[in-house]
Amino acid sequence: MSSASKAYLLNWHKANRALNTPLPAQTMRHSADFSADEAISPLDERIIASASEAMEAGQTHYVDVPGIAPLRAALADFLNSACGSAFGASNIIVTAGVQEARFLTIQKIGELFDSIGVPAVAHPGVQKALGVRKRHVVSLPVDDARGYLPTIDGIAAAVADGCRLLYLESPSRLSGAAYAADEVAAICQIVNEHDAAVIWDQGLSPWVAGDYSSLTALESTPTRIAVLSDGWPGMGLSSWFLGAIAAPEEWVAPMQSQKQIMAICTATASQYAALEASQLYSESQAGRLAQLGQQREALLQAAAAADLEVVAGGALNIVALRASAGGEAALEKLRGVGADGADFGAPDTIRLTISAATASALA
Repeated sequence: MSSASKAYLLNWHKANRALNTPLPAQTMRHSADFSADEAISPLDERIIASASEAMEAGQTHYVDVPGIAPLRAALADFLNSACGSAFGASNIIVTAGVQEARFLTIQKIGELFDSIGVPAVAHPGVQKALGVRKRHVVSLPVDDARGYLPTIDGIAAAVADGCRLLYLESPSRLSGAAYAADEVAAICQIVNEHDAAVIWDQGLSPWVAGDYSSLTALESTPTRIAVLSDGWPGMGLSSWFLGAIAAPEEWVAPMQSQKQIMAICTATASQYAALEASQLYSESQAGRLAQLGQQREALLQAAAAADLEVVAGGALNIVALRASAGGEAALEKLRGVGADGADFGAPDTIRLTISAATASALA
């Protein structure tokens, strides 16, 4: 490649605001970093042993691009048991983190449609994935009072106007708010009536204490919905960059091909570690949720004392805050330690990772 071509590409990249969107870290970088998607979780010794044993057994080579077969089966079982879906191992691609999952779904499924409907407030990784190529993006209006979830009326209007692919987060990656069962049913009806398709990010669903409704539960077979999953969050593997896509088989093939071009495969030893995590997950999940619930309650009390409004949300791993009257200074202080809502599309909001030390950030 000529130097002129390299300079052109570098300048184009610098000028592309979407590609330069900053991403929150997947895991807290230190105990006073509350900007990440997930708190620091210690690795179970059995997970470490599984990764070590895999490497000692020679599992350091390229494997099947979509992932090792037992892990794909475990991910399908994880999604099906938690959300009532009907995925099989052949519907699963193991990805190098959820951002790769966003990229693959938006790029390859997006090629099948003339436009894509995206929430006005969503994880900045969505904009980053959209910035790679020109496409027609329809902005879906959100309800501030419902944790920035896109409104059902807005979704219906976009689909009726010809937008046949939707990208939806439930729970929201900013607030943790998730659609209720009747809202999911309404979305399903809209999608079915117009033969539309959905990329459905439910990666935060394991952090919801109580009932969670997934769009995939309303399909007897996966034919029009691709799901993004974080795997088994809370097991300490988020910094190992492991995610998953569950999708109809005809969508899996082009995404698998694109993944092979990009990265060959996801690290083999990490996949064996995730497989071990899948077998240990149920041992500690209830305890993790109970602990996070207590930490969240302490944060809510500190937020109220600081005149900060808590944005509606049900996921226990994050909380989004806005300033009430008199709380502007407290919110501004959090910009240095939390995830800036401006990167999500909500500049008056800060997102904090829930941990044992989060409440102290408001002191």
